[in-house]
Amino acid sequence: MPPQNSVDSSREEFPEERNSVLDVGTGSGHSIDCAARLGAGEVLGLDIDAEAVRNARENVERNNVSEVVRSEKEGSGRFWKGLSLVVANIDFKNLRRMRWSLTRRLKSKGILILSGILREVEEKFSRYYLDHGLLNSIRTDQEEEWVCLTLKRK
Repeated sequence: MPPQNSVDSSREEFPEERNSVLDVGTGSGHSIDCAARLGAGEVLGLDIDAEAVRNARENVERNNVSEVVRSEKEGSGRFWKGLSLVVANIDFKNLRRMRWSLTRRLKSKGILILSGILREVEEKFSRYYLDHGLLNSIRTDQEEEWVCLTLKRK
């Protein structure tokens, strides 16, 4: 599923107001903007590409959500814990590498949305995230060859 749809399509799993959201691989900032409009109280978007961070900041300003949203070059900001929602739209290798890092940032019943996964590896990848026993799968979306997994921390 394209990353710009992941937060918006998961709004039913996003019930709390004033929750905290981390978007890893924020790109243009669509997910952080969407999270802010859905009522998030604190949102951080990270990306390794300085140009993407600049674009995300411009979009956040344009959409008048800058009071709750920050975007930074990945590694320059603090990585929060106790998050309501973590969104990661990064390459497959880094999604695998960051399994524990992403999962442990979630509070109990927090949501983890992973996109950028090819359909052909979805089952194996899903098992990789679920096998450590901290997460339950609550939704899988597919668009063409891309899959988006929505998981919930126990």
